[in-house]
Amino acid sequence: MAVITAEELSQLAKQFFRAKGIRLPTNFSGLPPQAPFGAKDQTTPDPTALFVAPSTLSYHVNTAKTIGKDIEDLMDACARAIAKAFSQWQSSAKFVGVLINGPTGNGLPGCLVGPPAMSGASIFSMVEAGGRQAMFVKYCRSITMAVGSAFETWRLGYMVTLVFPGGAVCSGTMPPSPNIPVPVASGSSAGDAMMNASALKGLMLAQHGTVGNHTVAIFDAFAQAFSTVFMKWKAATMITNVMGAGGVAPVPPAPPGPVAAAIGNGGALV
Repeated sequence: MAVITAEELSQLAKQFFRAKGIRLPTNFSGLPPQAPFGAKDQTTPDPTALFVAPSTLSYHVNTAKTIGKDIEDLMDACARAIAKAFSQWQSSAKFVGVLINGPTGNGLPGCLVGPPAMSGASIFSMVEAGGRQAMFVKYCRSITMAVGSAFETWRLGYMVTLVFPGGAVCSGTMPPSPNIPVPVASGSSAGDAMMNASALKGLMLAQHGTVGNHTVAIFDAFAQAFSTVFMKWKAATMITNVMGAGGVAPVPPAPPGPVAAAIGNGGALV
């Protein structure tokens, strides 16, 4: 089963943030300007740090790592909550009311249903924020509420055309028959635009309000990461085993023919 993992999401978010090459200032408070720095005060910058240290001075390198660690923890916490919520939703998601005429089934907006795990409030409730400062929690809320809002907009607008070979030639009615598996990406949604990085970042900023020094960079990086993994998930995940049945087909002694108004329900995203 194709899934969204916390590790991939968090690592991508860090990668996108690191790619910005944000260099911290040199005038950190508490550092004596006349300090006699020598070779022993220097160290090699950490290439995995989210921020670029302004020099090889140990104080600068360590401070860059410390500040970056706080943002890494934030990204990890949000990624874990989103991955957990998405897994719960995907494992129970199904289709309802797919209208089948002949071999073609049309799933209209609202056809994709599942538990409310991917609502913003539900995702935020899964964030492990015990003992964290209020600002950390605020950032987590802004990210998870935005992702949940965008996802629900996408889900509610999702529509897809499925193929049901069992509906092509029937006698009397359509016997239970599954769809031919197709990727989620074969469908579309009016909410697709909400899942791109720019829209997601805008939702995060709207949730957050007043921004700090690196707020925009954090939201931009995480929005790019979620958009990337979601698009990958859509392409790799298959809609399978939606069962079509019922409807009306030619009745004997008329020869078998295409069904009309059969309905498809159930299925899974794997």
